[in-house]
Amino acid sequence: MKGLELEDSTSRFRFAQSCLGLAGCLCISYAVWTPHWLDERGLWANRNESSPDDSWAEGQGIEGLGAQRVFAALSFLMALSSGVLCLVFAFCWTSRTVRSYSNTRSLLMAGQALYPTTLLFITLAPTGFFFLLSWALFTNQHIAEIQDDITRLGSSYWLGVVGWVLLLAVLPVVFLVEQCVVPDVLPELMRAAERWWKAPEVAYARSLSESCYNKGAKFDNRFKRQPSVP
Repeated sequence: MKGLELEDSTSRFRFAQSCLGLAGCLCISYAVWTPHWLDERGLWANRNESSPDDSWAEGQGIEGLGAQRVFAALSFLMALSSGVLCLVFAFCWTSRTVRSYSNTRSLLMAGQALYPTTLLFITLAPTGFFFLLSWALFTNQHIAEIQDDITRLGSSYWLGVVGWVLLLAVLPVVFLVEQCVVPDVLPELMRAAERWWKAPEVAYARSLSESCYNKGAKFDNRFKRQPSVP
């Protein structure tokens, strides 16, 4: 793991979006697998479980229950992978990381480059969207209970709200601000890459010329020291 690189605006935006994405993924993962949604029951509560009243069982339709669980499972799996990606870009990625990829030169010559914040946005937005679908289905099925007494909602429900708000509202705003404020790094990256790739060639040519010069100098010295024959 490398130290944090926050020297320029590009790295600062990358770190900020990674932290936002990681926080959103943690909130979604906690919300999916904890039961504190409504009356201490979560997304995985069965219809035949005992309840203080029959409104819970009546509100759980088979179609809606299956759909919200499918979307919740998808959002959890995507939150895991996206969270790992956020950790990589936050703590392991630096401006020098691009040098370690063998296909970097072909990408740059084609006018392309890997933008970490764009990749984060592409993976985190669907994560929040799938969870929002599950959360919306749950809310729609229990809207009567929620309107009757909103205090019945638990911490899992509200942390889920925090999660999809971070991924679908806050993160896109930060991403758009970055696109407007931070200049495109591709031209500078191409110039720097040309220096990276030319440096070994220049060093090899210099060492080769110095080796040839040293051999020539040694040959001249030996020729001068050889006695002349009459």
